[in-house]
Amino acid sequence: MRWLRLAAVVVLATGCASAFPDEVLQTVNRQLTLVELREAPDQHVGARVILGGEILVTTPQSGQTTIEVLGRRLRRAQVPEWSDRSDGRFLVRSTRFLDPAVYAPGRQITVLGTVTGSEERPLGEIPYRYPILAAERLVLWPAPVAPPPWPYYYDPFWDWAPGSPPHYYYRRR
Repeated sequence: MRWLRLAAVVVLATGCASAFPDEVLQTVNRQLTLVELREAPDQHVGARVILGGEILVTTPQSGQTTIEVLGRRLRRAQVPEWSDRSDGRFLVRSTRFLDPAVYAPGRQITVLGTVTGSEERPLGEIPYRYPILAAERLVLWPAPVAPPPWPYYYDPFWDWAPGSPPHYYYRRR
């Protein structure tokens, strides 16, 4: 019985685990949001934050890679949520080469980084101010995949029914 309780505690504790180690998270400003950064990015230069969202464009340059991210709210373990809601866009700069085929548009990413300022770029025909993060750590989340169509795929433990939109799930590796 004691082992059962210990196993339950371990399972519950790992379900709430973070994408980053606890010692790294101690100096992160968790109160600072993307909305506040967009309003006054220069006031928050040097702040360490965690932001996440959907990759829009990855641009490798000599000595660095820039990723444009559509910001999304973070759920447990700093996983960006899938929704139509966004608090804006931000740029991530990494000194490493990040392959645009891997860091592809539509993939979800979580970034722990330091605010270094802002940059104004055109977004369509309007100027848009992007907060810039110098990436310390990146987590690229698995891409969602859809199962084959109904008559060819059956799993009794999967909650999809014919005629309803497919529910996406993550591919296990």
